[in-house]
Amino acid sequence: MIAAWMIFSVVTGCAFTAAAIAAHHLASLGRQPRRFVWLAAMVVTTSWPAIAVLRAALFPVRDPSGALLPVSGVQRLSAIIVSAPVWGTSAYWVAFIVLAWGLLSCALLARLVFAVRHIRRRQATWRPVEIDGISVHIAGDAGPAVIGLRPMHVVLPEWILGMDQPHRELILRHEAEHRAAGDPYLLLIATLLTALFPWNLALWFQANRLRTAIEIDCDSRVLRRHPSWREYALLLVTIAQRQAGMTRPFAPALSEPTSNLERRIAAMSNELTLSPFRAVYLTFAAAAAVVLACAVDKPQSPDRSRQAITSQANAVESPQSLAANTFFEFQVAKPATLRETPHLKYPASMRGTGVSGDVMAQYVVDQTGRVDVSSFKVLKSSGPAFTAVVKEALPTLQFDAAVIRGRRVRQLVEQEFQFKAPPGA
Repeated sequence: MIAAWMIFSVVTGCAFTAAAIAAHHLASLGRQPRRFVWLAAMVVTTSWPAIAVLRAALFPVRDPSGALLPVSGVQRLSAIIVSAPVWGTSAYWVAFIVLAWGLLSCALLARLVFAVRHIRRRQATWRPVEIDGISVHIAGDAGPAVIGLRPMHVVLPEWILGMDQPHRELILRHEAEHRAAGDPYLLLIATLLTALFPWNLALWFQANRLRTAIEIDCDSRVLRRHPSWREYALLLVTIAQRQAGMTRPFAPALSEPTSNLERRIAAMSNELTLSPFRAVYLTFAAAAAVVLACAVDKPQSPDRSRQAITSQANAVESPQSLAANTFFEFQVAKPATLRETPHLKYPASMRGTGVSGDVMAQYVVDQTGRVDVSSFKVLKSSGPAFTAVVKEALPTLQFDAAVIRGRRVRQLVEQEFQFKAPPGA
């Protein structure tokens, strides 16, 4: 069950990621904040699997008669797989998965704790000063960054003091915007969610895009006061080069991996406007991805899957209704079986051709074990002569009727008949 739930979480997470990508582009064209799109995607990705399972447990879907609705093909296949003998030791796999999950989460949370303690130890060596009216901490090999939550401190490397005042003001403005927007809280949420669900690859992708969106939104706020994006982009590249060998503290900073820096610069230079066509297209894409995520079948335990299949077969309780309905093979406790293998005669009209053939037929076997000839349907045939022989032979076939709860019922049967050319034909 837990493995199925994890797969369900990853699949729905990928769908929510696709919706977030479309919403991100929509927000970019509309010049709206993008970081909240990815934050919402992470929250929904982690909460929706739990909500879907809880909803299924509290509010199972039933038809007006009170019977459970038919299970899907995916759920039917899952029930067959989980009922196989090899899954008799599934408890060991569950224990292994839970143990691996717990160890990995503990390792990531421990890493976060160690990073915070490391920054606090280093903070004692930083020199508090005031630059251009803003209180900052000067470090030898850290920053620019915002660290802490309450309070938040701006950390600048020593070499920034030697930069021109306009460039220094841009850096200070960037970090001040991070602090004013409370971006460290968003990064903390992303770090905690990925640590709690480390196996969800979609969540890691969303966390990376959230970090980039935080920087893009901050750049947009800075450029509202300083509209020269080319000068600002050149400053970002310069800082990235200077920080190539420096330690990056756990906080939003001007320095980014090369791919993220490219996205930030591209976002600055992007002058696309929100046209009605783009708005409709992106809105439709995001909505379609969300609907797809909500439509994915929720995971079911082996017992629940078997119960759903049994409920479908037993949806009608009265013996009269059992006699009136026709069931598929997977719905019955004992399927209809032929008492003797039929040996059909090769069509006389085909004897001179030497052609072999086959017929895939579908028909209903009633409660007496006889074939209802009126239900005969050809799914595949090598020729009308072969089909005619099969149809003529159907009344002679004798089955042991299908059984549900000790009662004989009608069952739909698919069977293949093969014809081999007579020797010497």
